[in-house]
Amino acid sequence: MDEFSRHPSGMLWALRFSDGVAAPLSAPMTDPAELGDEAWVWLHFPLADVRATAFIAGLHDLPKAFRELIALQDDRIQLHGEGAWAFGVLPDFERDLAGATLGPGRLFFACDPRRLVTGRLHALRAIDDVRRDAERGEPMAGPAVAIAALVESLTSLMAARLDRLADQLDVMEDMVLSERTDFGELQLGPLRRELARHRRELQSLRSAFLRGRSGREALRANLMIAHVAPVLAEVEDMDREFGGLQERARLLHEEIDTLLNGATNRSMRTLTVISTLLIPPTLVVGAFGMNVPGIPFEHSAGGFAAASMICVALVFGALYLLRRMQMLS
Repeated sequence: MDEFSRHPSGMLWALRFSDGVAAPLSAPMTDPAELGDEAWVWLHFPLADVRATAFIAGLHDLPKAFRELIALQDDRIQLHGEGAWAFGVLPDFERDLAGATLGPGRLFFACDPRRLVTGRLHALRAIDDVRRDAERGEPMAGPAVAIAALVESLTSLMAARLDRLADQLDVMEDMVLSERTDFGELQLGPLRRELARHRRELQSLRSAFLRGRSGREALRANLMIAHVAPVLAEVEDMDREFGGLQERARLLHEEIDTLLNGATNRSMRTLTVISTLLIPPTLVVGAFGMNVPGIPFEHSAGGFAAASMICVALVFGALYLLRRMQMLS
């Protein structure tokens, strides 16, 4: 990487494939005549480096629309075609220096039968996995195969994340079904948000490949058509799995709401009963507290005890009526 960081193109790495086997390049090769028969090249650039964006802008063989995508940093997931080229934007996962998966990222790519140009703003996980596989000797017959491998690597990463989210949801579901009410630590909201984000990525990817396969002839990504069907099958399978987990999370959220509403209703019912029992004594106390002549027991030494007994009798009378009306069952 240090070698390429000093290169005028700012390129991160380059691979030349002969008979599908990768070998590192020390300088970018963009002319198919330099490659030899049956060989193809993969060039990867950091788009945060102005040298890289300037170098890509100067590759006039690339489709103009792709160079505009790079210039505008349009991060919508998409797939287009122009002549022999297929180009667009694919989803990926950003990674840290230790290789741990972070949030969503974007990979810009353009390929013809013998060249693949990719770029990203931040370090990405799936493309690094595919590059390491290629460097270990896994054969790749062409740029379209590499793009299909990228999507396959992405779905594998999503499948691993899906398994972890499913385990988290299982724990939450067990807590809810045990009828616990301390749901503050469940963190169901962030889990649902992550599920929704991944599913949006998959649905956008599916739509992009469908448009690239079935769009207008001038914009059809013909280079990718042979690989679209298996890619779509993987993406659709993953979308269904995320959809099923998303539905489970939604139902669990509704179950939590039902339990919380039930607990709130029980609390309100208890407060209502207590208030109902205290209303008659409150009226008695208010009546005896009026500062007017003629109050019963006004001059009696046992007036307080008599008024207290009346209050107690009214409380038990109200409790009896509530029971008879089946309002306490």
